[in-house]
Amino acid sequence: MGIKDTSTANNNLVELQSIPDASHEETATKVGGHGDEALKVLGEHLEVITQEEEERVLRKIDWRLVPVLMLVNSVQLIDKNTLSAAATYGLIQQAKLKAQEYSMLVALFYVGYLVAEYPSNYLMQKFPTGKYLTVNFILWGVVLACSGAATNFAGLAACRFLLGVFEAPLNPGLIVITSSWWKTGEQARRVGLWYSSAGFINLVVVLIFYGIAHIRVGNMFPYQWMFLIFGLFTVLVGTILFWVLPDSPMTCRFLNERERMVAIQRIKDNQTGIKNTEHKGYQVVEAFKDPKVWILTIGVFFQNMTNALQSSFTGLIIKGLGYNTYHAVLLTMPASAVIGITCLAVTWFLSSSWGQNKRIFAIICCYVPGIIGTVLLYAVPLKKSTVGVHLFAVYFVNTISTCASIMYSLVASNIAGYTKKSVVNSMFFISYSLGNIVSPQAFLQKEAPRYQTGIAVTLASFCANILLFSSLYVIYTISNRRRDKEAASQPVMDEDTRMRLAFSDLTDLQNRNMRYAL
Repeated sequence: MGIKDTSTANNNLVELQSIPDASHEETATKVGGHGDEALKVLGEHLEVITQEEEERVLRKIDWRLVPVLMLVNSVQLIDKNTLSAAATYGLIQQAKLKAQEYSMLVALFYVGYLVAEYPSNYLMQKFPTGKYLTVNFILWGVVLACSGAATNFAGLAACRFLLGVFEAPLNPGLIVITSSWWKTGEQARRVGLWYSSAGFINLVVVLIFYGIAHIRVGNMFPYQWMFLIFGLFTVLVGTILFWVLPDSPMTCRFLNERERMVAIQRIKDNQTGIKNTEHKGYQVVEAFKDPKVWILTIGVFFQNMTNALQSSFTGLIIKGLGYNTYHAVLLTMPASAVIGITCLAVTWFLSSSWGQNKRIFAIICCYVPGIIGTVLLYAVPLKKSTVGVHLFAVYFVNTISTCASIMYSLVASNIAGYTKKSVVNSMFFISYSLGNIVSPQAFLQKEAPRYQTGIAVTLASFCANILLFSSLYVIYTISNRRRDKEAASQPVMDEDTRMRLAFSDLTDLQNRNMRYAL
């Protein structure tokens, strides 16, 4: 596709209050500080690339990178949910956990996650992204394996905290990678692919858990074997990642020099940049003052207030319906299938011509089954004749897992300026941690297996997020219309200047050339 084909109808100038008469080049320099690392590869002018060339590079990126992201996401979610499987197979009794100690173990992972989140994002900005993620991946595998030696609350608590510390950079890292390699319109589908993989892989892992639960060697409990086996597997995968997870499009080894240029140039219309190692104070301030950021941050808190129902307590709820331990674990499989299928279907729709700019609409729609499921769990009495209704509700609620992947894609598409994106990632996942810390505390052991308080809190969280994301849609829409109006009164920007603005590390508030994905 030639340069003339990449221009849009809404090209316009970046406005500066402090530099009212600035040229495009002055704007990029004075606002952004030193530019994105991508400019070192692109230089000062765009190259002509054909549509066939761009499509060939995209296919190569998809085939080499998407499976790696799917593997990373699958392993991290399996490791995180090993505690839930261990609880179903007797962890609470075998480790002599009392009262709310299991809920505290669930929460301690997120305490570690919370403590490490901002330092992790700061270090990820300073060091090569792929290598930094890989080191943390290996370390959390070591900690998970060490959890197999813990036989009481204290030992398990220490391991859960450290597991959260080392897993803290992973989800932000996946968002950074997604925004660095794919166009805005392509991101929802790629996030959907790597996010849905956890649901599908869990169909296999549940059977592995089932097999491990039958291991009778020495004096070790089944939960100890689960931690040990999956921890060693994670270390093995992490060692492979060191060679296959690239740091950025500028340095990846599976693309040649021309292909790297094409990979970078094709995402210039995102206007969000790729990588900048300078930590800029004004972008930190802007992140904290941006109301759109706070709506996303609060939204992810309420999203994760629902996670205890979807993950940590699913097996215990099913077991409480009258099933034995082994059947309860196998009956969690449909929930995993619902997560994977829903996520793929919704994100595929969002990447189609019918689904463009309908991400927030999809979030709201996915919450409707969640509301129906929690109402059924709360209102329908638990007796032999209603077990099927409760099982259906437990499975149906999991359609809302797709909302998390769409929220990730909103952060990838709508936050520009590398420091601002780093801070927003920290805020986003600190909120994620807080939601996961608070949520298990609402599931009171004395209310098992119905957990009425936890179900009520989950229902309230669904309703709160429908209101929040409706508001965010209105704000994004008004902002885009204002920028369209400004563009109509400005001279058309040439493509070279547009490229330099895209990679000048401008924030989304500074770069009026950017449009928010809806």
